[in-house]
Amino acid sequence: MPIHIAGTQLAEAMRRKALLLSKLAEIQGAPRNTQDLQIEYLADPLDQVRSSADREMAVQRLDRQTRLIHDIESAIAKIDEGVYGLCERCEELIPRRRLDVMPWARQCVACQEKSEARVGEHWTAFEAAA
Repeated sequence: MPIHIAGTQLAEAMRRKALLLSKLAEIQGAPRNTQDLQIEYLADPLDQVRSSADREMAVQRLDRQTRLIHDIESAIAKIDEGVYGLCERCEELIPRRRLDVMPWARQCVACQEKSEARVGEHWTAFEAAA
């Protein structure tokens, strides 16, 4: 059962909401260079490899940006619902220091590390099978 925030925590959450809205506007206002995603047909194999690598980096950059936007919007919604700052995994309060650094954090550090370890294990098993 989530813990609802009130009082000074609410004032802090509203300050964070303003910060999150500012960050969201900054990200959404940044130009997205979709030109890098265009597939070029090049005769030189080395140019093809370079172009493919550049395109892959652009896709990863846009993916990170999209995930960040989603995380920020989720944090804003949680503030509005009065459940901001709770770990999505263990439902404990995310430490204030973590939220100071990353106000859109979805998990406490311990749960985040467990999630990342699981992803790392998945990739290690995938690579071994390949």
